[in-house]
Order: sequence, then C-alpha cells, then structure tokens
Amino acid sequence: MVVLRLQINEGRCAFTEHEHVLDLPRCCPISGNPQPESSLSIFYKGQRGFLEVQSLFDYVQTYVGGKDDIRSMEGMIQAIAQDCADILQVDVRAEARLVIEPSQRMILKCYAFPK
Repeated sequence: MVVLRLQINEGRCAFTEHEHVLDLPRCCPISGNPQPESSLSIFYKGQRGFLEVQSLFDYVQTYVGGKDDIRSMEGMIQAIAQDCADILQVDVRAEARLVIEPSQRMILKCYAFPK
C-alpha cells in the first residue's frame, strides 16, 4: 500500500510555501483521460512538514486504472487534496489543468482542510 509521507520541517525560516507540480498519468482505462500535458499543482504553507516527493509521485500513480469508489477526475483531485491536507495538517489547494477527450481542457480547483 502506497501512503503519503512527510519530510520534517527543519524550521530554518519563518515559513515555507510549497507548490508541487506533477504530470498526471492517464488514469481512466476507458477514455484514457487525462491526456498528456495534464498536470496537478498542490499548494500549501508547510508547518510541521512537507510532502515527501517520491511518496507523492507514487501516491498519484495509484489512481491509474481507478481507485476505490472514485470514478471521476474531479473526485480524484478532491481526494488527493484532502489526503494532502490530512497528512500535512494544513489547508491545501489543488489545481488540475486537464486535457481531456473529446477536445476539451478543464481547470479544476479544490480546497481541502485537515480533518
């Protein structure tokens, strides 16, 4: 099982703002969406820690082919944002820039707060 991990904040400055930008893989086994050139940006102000880069990459890959009961790109981005907020214990904004068939582009913004 792939889990998100934290890299501990060493606290060498007042605060650190993060933006992770990941290329999204084709996740849907039927449509092949999202298409190449799709990306996901995750924004947050790190406090106790930061998202560990390799575990974030591995975690996003778990959505290829579908994951649990999530059947939409909107649901996928919402779940990613919420999982990031929960592990970080800070507010998170996720922005997906999606290229989807047939011939569309979609910008999806999600806001998540730690539970």
